[in-house]
Amino acid sequence: MSIPLFKKLFARLSSPPPAKASAPKVEATPPAAAAPRLLFAWQELIGADRRIAGYRLLPRALDGDAAISGAQLSAGLAHENVRPAAAQRPLLIPLSAAQWADADFTPLLAAHSHLLITDLAACADPRALIDAIHVAGGRVAAYLPWQVDAQAELPVDLFLLEFHEVPLAALEQRLQALARRRPGVGLLADGIESWDEFRLCQRLGITYCSGGFTASRDQAASAERISESRLVVIDMLNQIRADAPLKAIAATAMRDPAVVVKLLEMANSPLYGLPRKVAGIEEAITLLGRDALYRWLSLAMFRMDGDNGRDGTLLMLAMGRAALLAGLARDSGQAADEAFLVGLLSLIDCLLERPLSEILARIQLPEAVAAALLRNEGPHAPPLQLAIMLERCQLDQAVILAGALQIPTARLVACYREALSWATAQVGDA
Repeated sequence: MSIPLFKKLFARLSSPPPAKASAPKVEATPPAAAAPRLLFAWQELIGADRRIAGYRLLPRALDGDAAISGAQLSAGLAHENVRPAAAQRPLLIPLSAAQWADADFTPLLAAHSHLLITDLAACADPRALIDAIHVAGGRVAAYLPWQVDAQAELPVDLFLLEFHEVPLAALEQRLQALARRRPGVGLLADGIESWDEFRLCQRLGITYCSGGFTASRDQAASAERISESRLVVIDMLNQIRADAPLKAIAATAMRDPAVVVKLLEMANSPLYGLPRKVAGIEEAITLLGRDALYRWLSLAMFRMDGDNGRDGTLLMLAMGRAALLAGLARDSGQAADEAFLVGLLSLIDCLLERPLSEILARIQLPEAVAAALLRNEGPHAPPLQLAIMLERCQLDQAVILAGALQIPTARLVACYREALSWATAQVGDA
C-alpha cells in the first residue's frame, strides 16, 4: 500500500461519514422540480481485471408506481452528482426516448456517460436519436437485439445482454454475428451470478459484467490456503480487541515480514513527520497507536495478498456496507462502531474463501456483531439485509424493509448516497 494511500486513509478513516453530511456539490443546475423522490441503485460493472470499471444506475420512484418523467429523471441525476462520476469511468443511465425529449440532459453528460435507451427498437428514427445523444456529448447503450441484423449496425457504443436470457449456444452465435457486423463494440452482460460465469464471459469477449457474483465466494479459489499475512493480521486484530500488550502485538507482527515492512513504511510516512526513521516494529506500533493500527489492520485484510482486482472490489463493497450501517445505526441510537464492523466483516468469507464461522472463530467480536454475521439476529441484522438489497438493486424490497424499520425513505436515500460517496473516496482510486 503506497504512502499517498496511507495519508488518504488516515486523514479520513477516523470515523464513518457523519449522519447528516451535506450533499455533494452538483455541477448541473436541476430543473425547477427539485428534490425528486427517486432512489438510485448503483450497480457495479466489473471489468476483465475484476475491478469496478463503472456503474449502472437503476432508478425507482418513491411515490408508488408513478412513471418517472424526463424532468424528474434529470433532476434526480443532478442530485446524484452523476457528471463527475461519468467523467472518470463508464456510467450507464437508463432512459426512454420520451424522457430524452422531455428534458435537457446535456449538462449532465460527461466523457463516459452511456444513455441506455430502453425502447430504441420501438423508435421511429433510432439513428436520429443516437446522433442527437452523440452531438450532446454522450454515448449510447442499447439491448442486444434478438436478430443481429441491420439494427446491430446502428452506431451504438455498448450493447447490454441478459446472460441467462437464451441458451449459451444461441448467445455465442449472437455474439459471433455481432462481432462480424460491429467489431470492437462494447458488451455488458447482466445477471452474472458466479465467478465461473464471469470467467466464461471473458472468454466470450464481453467487456463488463454485472450481477450478484461480486459478493459471492469464488469456488475456483476455495482450495487456496489463507496466506500467512492474513492470518497474522487476524491475530493482531484479535489481540487489539483483547487489549494485549504492545510487545505481544509486535511479536505477532514479526511472524510475517510483509506485515513488518508495511507497518514500518506507514510509521515512517510523512504523515507523522518524525525527525528520524523508525526501525523497530514495537516502536512503530507504539507510534501508530491502537486505534490507527486497528483501522489499518481492518483494511489490510483486503490488501495483504497483492493487488488482484477482486480484493479491491470486495473492499469497496464492504466499506459501502459499513458506512451505510453506521449511518443508520446513529439515526436509531444504536452502536455505530459495531454496525460499521458488521458491514466491514460481512464479506470476509468471500475474501478468504472460507466459511464465515471458521473465520470469525479466530476473532473476538461483540455479541451483537457475531449474532448479525453468523445467525442473522440482533439489531444489526435487518440493516445489513437492507444494505444487501440495495447492493443487489432490489429496490422494491429495500423500500419495504426500510418502512418496517421506520427509516424515512428520504433518509435512506441520503444515507445510501453518503455511504457510496465515502467508500469511493476511501478506496475508489486506491
